[in-house]
Amino acid sequence: MTDRDARLAPATIHYYYSFVIYSPSVTTMSSGSHDQVLQLLLTEEQGLGEPEIRRRMRPRVSQPTLWRVLNDLRSEGRIAVEGHARATRYHAVDRTDLPTLRSRRLHHHVAERLARDPSLRAIARERLEKLRQVNLHGRIYHDRWAALLDGPLPALLRTLTEASAQSDDLRKESPFTTLVDASTRERVFRSVRAA
Repeated sequence: MTDRDARLAPATIHYYYSFVIYSPSVTTMSSGSHDQVLQLLLTEEQGLGEPEIRRRMRPRVSQPTLWRVLNDLRSEGRIAVEGHARATRYHAVDRTDLPTLRSRRLHHHVAERLARDPSLRAIARERLEKLRQVNLHGRIYHDRWAALLDGPLPALLRTLTEASAQSDDLRKESPFTTLVDASTRERVFRSVRAA
């Protein structure tokens, strides 16, 4: 072996091992990985980020393998994605569909505005009266919103942001849509997306 070969050998070995570690033939994906990711996401209302998913998986998988699993699930329409870059969170579509997730995020924005300025409840009350006139079948929801608007602010804020089936149903007939500007709505729709 020449001096030149001796100098190149460590770099070649490092490259070889890097290649082997991330080679698709070494790290195989099974439907078990797909099922395991879905099960993890089904147990978390708020969704999970990629690092948390990877920490919880058994046996552990590499980051590239998990990305392939997540991309497969997205392409099948089985998970939804919220956020960008490091703030990305994944949600199981079986548990939370895109409109529900978007509604939660929009109402979270409303809750932040109401916490800063509780007088905005007056705008929501006006909108609620218009909804009562237009949709007679939504009375049960309108009555619940009226009680929340007249009650303590913390209870209203909790209902606006809660990830529960009851709050999700209530938000479908929401008097708070006028408190979300177009740019915020567009930002939320871009942030919470399907495959």
